[in-house]
Amino acid sequence: MLVFNAQIYTDMKNRINIAIFVSCLILLAGTSSCEDIMGDFLEKEPSSDITIDTIFSSARNTEALLASIYQFGIHANLGYGSAEVNGYKDAFADPSPNLFSGATDESEVCAAWYETNWWNAGDIYAERGGNVTEMDGRFEYRFKAIRLINILLNNIDRLPDTEMDNATKNMLKAESKTIRALNYLEMLKRYGGMPIVETQLTPDGNLKIPRSTLEETVDFIVKDCDEAIKDLPVHQLGTNRGRVHEGVARAVKAKTLLYAASPLFNTDKPYMSFPNPEDNRLICYGNEDKARWQKAAIAAKEVLAWAVRSNYCKLITDKGNERNYAETWDVYDNPEIILAQKQAEGGTWVWPWGNFSKYTPPNKGEAGVTPLMNFIKKYEKQNGTKQTWANIGVGDPLIQEKMLELDLRFRQTVQYNMSYWDANWPVCPLYLEAARDVEETGPKLRGAISECYGGFWLHKGRPYIVGGDDHWWYSPNSTLFQLNEFYISYAEAAYEYAGNADVSVAIPVGDFSLTAREAVNTIRARVGQPPINEAIYKKTGDTDNGFRNAVRNERDIELAFDNHRFWDIRRWLQAEEEGVMKGDMIGLKINITTPVEDYTKAPIDHGYTGKLYKYETRTFLKRMYLHPFHINEVHKGYLKQNPGY
Repeated sequence: MLVFNAQIYTDMKNRINIAIFVSCLILLAGTSSCEDIMGDFLEKEPSSDITIDTIFSSARNTEALLASIYQFGIHANLGYGSAEVNGYKDAFADPSPNLFSGATDESEVCAAWYETNWWNAGDIYAERGGNVTEMDGRFEYRFKAIRLINILLNNIDRLPDTEMDNATKNMLKAESKTIRALNYLEMLKRYGGMPIVETQLTPDGNLKIPRSTLEETVDFIVKDCDEAIKDLPVHQLGTNRGRVHEGVARAVKAKTLLYAASPLFNTDKPYMSFPNPEDNRLICYGNEDKARWQKAAIAAKEVLAWAVRSNYCKLITDKGNERNYAETWDVYDNPEIILAQKQAEGGTWVWPWGNFSKYTPPNKGEAGVTPLMNFIKKYEKQNGTKQTWANIGVGDPLIQEKMLELDLRFRQTVQYNMSYWDANWPVCPLYLEAARDVEETGPKLRGAISECYGGFWLHKGRPYIVGGDDHWWYSPNSTLFQLNEFYISYAEAAYEYAGNADVSVAIPVGDFSLTAREAVNTIRARVGQPPINEAIYKKTGDTDNGFRNAVRNERDIELAFDNHRFWDIRRWLQAEEEGVMKGDMIGLKINITTPVEDYTKAPIDHGYTGKLYKYETRTFLKRMYLHPFHINEVHKGYLKQNPGY
């Protein structure tokens, strides 16, 4: 399902009053902080003839305001890299051109200037860059969205009943509250407790609103979602496809409660303490409570129950083990997507295609993402056992065979030596002897290992159809919520609450039996993986039988490169572990064992050897479990800086 955004929306509504829409954007232009946003909050009319009365005099104008709420309020997990692409503001979705993946053991983002390299060097501080957007590219957009949402919520009932009935007004309120909750979730996972703004502020009011506690922020998000659920349709199809529906509100709630229950927040001892310990409630609850895991399990299971009721949203299981997984990003409007941010057609020469590999056609800032062996080692073999890999510096003559033995999600996610890229490049050598581009007539092979530090390129997220002559204009799905996530979230939360993988946590209404083990195995079965074997994940000193590690590993694999791991390893307090966000990152170098004069004619099953090597050593400082507020925001006096910055 593709996101409802301003451009799509105006097309659907026969190009509703663009002047109103643009005026709303002009009103917001130039604000870059919470205080600034509050300070000029409707301080003046946007133009001589456009007022609040004008906006809420007709359904058309009100819907234009809603369109701008969607544009500012829905983020993307893929960066768009510039303020304007093809004449419209794609960067509202995400002005950062990189994947957070490159700041974790998942991958390296190859261009040195990407922001993820700041994280890899431990170079995160409050003065980072010249402005707030260099650490959090959407900081100002979130508050602009919240500001517009509060305008709508406080004024939509002024709209005459002849223009819009109460049921529709309530649905627009519910959509807006869900988007407000989504934006607070995005701030919660970065900063902890945030200033809560739920009313339309006035210039003569108190504009320096301090941070609320973590608990208050979580409760506010949940309250918005619960209120929205009552007035949202079960699903939005037809001309409303992509708009917020009940499943989105339930997904935001479930993810919020999962984060709230996790070790980062669900504790009496934060990762670092404020100078004044009373301020610690801004970044943690102040106590540990297993009941928070129960709430998270119930909320995740309610997403799964909603999917059944929707009669639309479901796991893709009918395309075969080689395709079920790839179908979730390869096909637009697929039934597994709960909410996606979708840009209009942009072309493969613009962002975010540079996030994939050198096989991408030339684009702005072409760099590529290369997965690391730290992450590749997480893939089991297709028989459910762990794969063995050579130590650093030792050649493995079976490297190609070992890659072919891996969980089928590996080959659908990762571009590996001699694998398929697209119709133009069906066979892609990544061995060192192929370190040059080749374009031959007939079947094409292309060597593109320059800067491929990990020995692999990222393919997940890039539809296979892209690259064909008729499909150069595609833009990828940027999926924000997908059904598979909530099977694994339920498994994690249910196990952490019950301490037993074979217990089902009941939901209040319409419960169906589902244990943590069954939830994980449902995800594994659709790619042909056998039931989970927790015994192979038990580590010395573990307090459980390995199921926790097994579920986390399954989450890593299933949600790889979907903007989860950067947040997961911090909420689990694992970022400091060797080889995660700290320590040695390992790459792979591949050689062909019997070099041939014309490597383009070498068969796919030719012999290869692989050697692991240390690519780089990364630094993680404890303060980096949460983002800093930019120093310019802190100096305004309404935000307490997170500890360590």
